[in-house]
Amino acid sequence: MTARLLIVGTGLIGTSIGLALGGVDVVVADADENHLATAVDRGAGRRWDGNPVRHAVLALPPRRIAPELVRLQRRATAQTFSHVASAQAVLQSDIETSAVDVTSLCGSHPMAGRERSGPSAATADLFVGRPWILCPSPSTSASALDATRQLALDCGGEPVELTAAEHDAAVALVSHLPQVAASAVAAVLLGAPWSADGDGLLRLAGPGLQDTTRVAGSDPALWTEVLRQNAAAVAPLVHALAAELDEAAEALQRLADGDGTGSHAVQDLLVRGRAGRQRVPVKHGEQDSAFARVSIGVSDRPGQLAGVLVSAAEAGINVEDVRVEHLAGRPRGVIELLVQDTARTRAQQALAAAGWEVLA
Repeated sequence: MTARLLIVGTGLIGTSIGLALGGVDVVVADADENHLATAVDRGAGRRWDGNPVRHAVLALPPRRIAPELVRLQRRATAQTFSHVASAQAVLQSDIETSAVDVTSLCGSHPMAGRERSGPSAATADLFVGRPWILCPSPSTSASALDATRQLALDCGGEPVELTAAEHDAAVALVSHLPQVAASAVAAVLLGAPWSADGDGLLRLAGPGLQDTTRVAGSDPALWTEVLRQNAAAVAPLVHALAAELDEAAEALQRLADGDGTGSHAVQDLLVRGRAGRQRVPVKHGEQDSAFARVSIGVSDRPGQLAGVLVSAAEAGINVEDVRVEHLAGRPRGVIELLVQDTARTRAQQALAAAGWEVLA
């Protein structure tokens, strides 16, 4: 055998796997020559020469996985196989009714991604600290499960074992619903007023709109396929979201008409939304509310973010997360550091002593 791992598909996920492994003992294959060449040039692995490998991971759109598995297994390409599809149940059913040796296969899905796609967007640290869901079927062998778990660990991921149905229900809530919601908000922007010179109200956009619509920049073709595969789990959640928005719209219309009875419904939505947001983990399972914020005003010029982080590190402050807010129309911004609550005062004092403008 010439390599430990074959990666079939050199998009964002496949190339990031190769980069995470340092390209060592890794071979890559892709029907898209441009993607393949970019992945090889970036060091994700060398071109596959057709020789057998120990494990093969298919980083392909779901509709292509079963046929590709049949082709690779007929060539005795690998001892074990896995895939990284973002919807599992429908694919698992399709595979079980195809001419695939299901014992050598373990489905999986790293819970990591970006709004950009393709090998140029890949990063070596994409999976670090992120859940990597393992979805073995009842027929999956121990060796296939072990090989897939080891791949997740080697990439820096944290393996979590779920059934295909459990996986699809989970990602419908934490990934697929946000994608639909972000796309819907961004689609509304197409009707925003514009001035004759092409500018418009969107020039006033700040981090609220930017953060809310970030994932709306994702590949529409890819997401159409993902949502098709998991439509049964996503549809009820979108209906629930639509019901919340319908109720909010009716309440706001009552307020616009001078009827104050809508105020309670609006406040109730905002209170429940805040409570829901506080349940979203930020780091290592801890919620956003578990951290304190330290805000620093900076000028919009190179080196500011790096300088703030260096000053924090020199003071022994562990930064849990970083957010950057650009002020529209002004050459200034705000860097918000999330730190442990017990470190907030020390961080403020250290950064101020280092010459930074501490806002809060």
